[in-house]
Amino acid sequence: MGEKFVYFNTLADITAAEIAGHIKTTGYTPITGGDGVDLTSEESVTNFLKPYKDNLTGAVLANPPEDLMRGCMISIENATDGMWEKSRDMFAVPMFNITQVVGRILSHNKKGSIIYLNSIHADKPIGGGFLYTIGCAAVQILCREAAMVYGGNNVGCYNIMRGIVGGEETRFTSDFSPIYHSGEFRFPKERLPSADSLNELCALLLSGGAYILNGADLCADEGFRLYYGKSWYYNQNK
Repeated sequence: MGEKFVYFNTLADITAAEIAGHIKTTGYTPITGGDGVDLTSEESVTNFLKPYKDNLTGAVLANPPEDLMRGCMISIENATDGMWEKSRDMFAVPMFNITQVVGRILSHNKKGSIIYLNSIHADKPIGGGFLYTIGCAAVQILCREAAMVYGGNNVGCYNIMRGIVGGEETRFTSDFSPIYHSGEFRFPKERLPSADSLNELCALLLSGGAYILNGADLCADEGFRLYYGKSWYYNQNK
């Protein structure tokens, strides 16, 4: 049967890097285009994947890394048309191109999984991240559409809505909202989830063992959005 290849659009994302390391131990071979692939070009992605297409079994697609994402962290009042176009080109366009290419290959192979490592900010505003949240929402809808288009060929598409993990403490800090200030205390365990917390879930999704979740939004924030605040009394008497 040969190797089972899984395409990663980036390993700069610390969660994606952990997943890539983990799936190596379960029989997959992670591949990534690196600097030589123009993700805004469907042709470039297609050419990169040609040697792997017969044994491509999945893709793990993470949102832009922090250095690129920072250009999207801006309020509505301060955003411009040029910023809108830039965020579209570095966020939604690459995801769309990769989905088209990978979706065709996996449909031809009659099996596979596309996992979008997205964010809870697909539906929860940051306050100072207008362009980023729109990008997240676009990926959320892209996943749903892809599930409908490719699902008939046994291709599962999954939208993982992540919260922050250790190593990303300052990623979404905003002067508009204090939600990420002392963010570790907004988790039931009162500590940040680890960067490897999605390893086993993604391995399951890649295996096809959770195909019934095709098209689903999988909330993976470890209870972050359940936070209502803990009183002084609770903290003194727990």
